[in-house]
Amino acid sequence: MRLPDDVMPTSYLMDEENGTLFISWTDGHESVHPYEALRRGCPCAWCAGEGGQKGSVDATTQFTNEQTTLYELQMVGRYGLTPVWGDGHHTGIYTYERLRATCMCDECRQARGVS
Repeated sequence: MRLPDDVMPTSYLMDEENGTLFISWTDGHESVHPYEALRRGCPCAWCAGEGGQKGSVDATTQFTNEQTTLYELQMVGRYGLTPVWGDGHHTGIYTYERLRATCMCDECRQARGVS
């Protein structure tokens, strides 16, 4: 999914109580990202794998509370965010395109055919 050049995040809210990241966008959309889904989808080489090697995270991975506690978000250029997790993991760069494509709001889930 390629975002139009004028679609960028305007703000984010880390809802610790519900374990959810909310991102507001210039086109008015608010994306919803449960912390566990973000961690499970970490695109770094260690978690997702690379060069034909399997990563350490898959659908059956059981996370600790620390691993799904979002400590902070760091901006990466003009194209993404890096979460810093409670266990210190901080190598995954989530591009804005990826964040929009994996939004878990009802509208986006329905558009992707996910129940």
